[in-house]
Amino acid sequence: MRILRTLLIFALALITFTSCGAKSDMFKVGHGGGYLSAALYALTAEQTAQTANFDVQTFTSSSDVAYALLSGSLDAGFVEVDKIVDFSQLGGFERLMVVGKVTYPYGAVVILRKGLNLRLNELAGLKIAVSSPECKLLAVFESDAERLNADLSDVKYEYMAFDAMLPALEAGVVDAAIIKGHYSVTALNEGHTVLYQNWEVAAGDECCPAIIDQTALVLLVQRDKESQVKPLIEALEKTGSLTPNQLRQAVADNTVIDFEVLQGQPVPEFSVAGNELIEILGEHRHEQEH
Repeated sequence: MRILRTLLIFALALITFTSCGAKSDMFKVGHGGGYLSAALYALTAEQTAQTANFDVQTFTSSSDVAYALLSGSLDAGFVEVDKIVDFSQLGGFERLMVVGKVTYPYGAVVILRKGLNLRLNELAGLKIAVSSPECKLLAVFESDAERLNADLSDVKYEYMAFDAMLPALEAGVVDAAIIKGHYSVTALNEGHTVLYQNWEVAAGDECCPAIIDQTALVLLVQRDKESQVKPLIEALEKTGSLTPNQLRQAVADNTVIDFEVLQGQPVPEFSVAGNELIEILGEHRHEQEH
């Protein structure tokens, strides 16, 4: 625990905000950028009286957002759902509460490592990353492959967490990956290609429980700032009335992701959530470990 505290102190000391000139009296909101921040980009593009008092800051990663929240440097912030359980074990997390989430369609997506130009019936001998032997995404893909007469008998599956799959592709550890939907845009933007997509996958299995399967980001706020975050939540909810292309354009205008990359992919959606989400995530982690 002493080592963990020391590492946390160093991590907090190394956090660097990408925005500058922030006013101390403004409500500070952090996010990790990318496609999942579409709602934030859309509302800050049209600064209104409702959101004018919010200082929206972009971080290198949502882990940096989490550390800033724990240190009290941020009033609110979006953190990747895959990291929430680990951060909930650190000191200071008890001062935070969940007020919202960003969801993305479940979906089964097979990503090919950049440089590979293969078709569905040419996967023999490849290493494919998958989260577990029981994952519904794998079952759906194998069923579709069989229906399309693709031979998967020589495919070698490598089991790993979803957030480890794209780094494994980049490193050449695997040739392809069966990912959850919200990783697809990141994969495409990094130069990998989509071999297969099925957005009709029904949620709910041991791999991806129905309640949390589509959650990609969690919006956390300091408990003593709960009333101050309400205008932001209301503004984020209103972005749900925008067209998919308006949200895609907001992302393209604020990131290095081209609008063309975003076309054909679903759009993320913001909605209100509560602390029960943390409990569900924790219970799911416990079940996986035992």
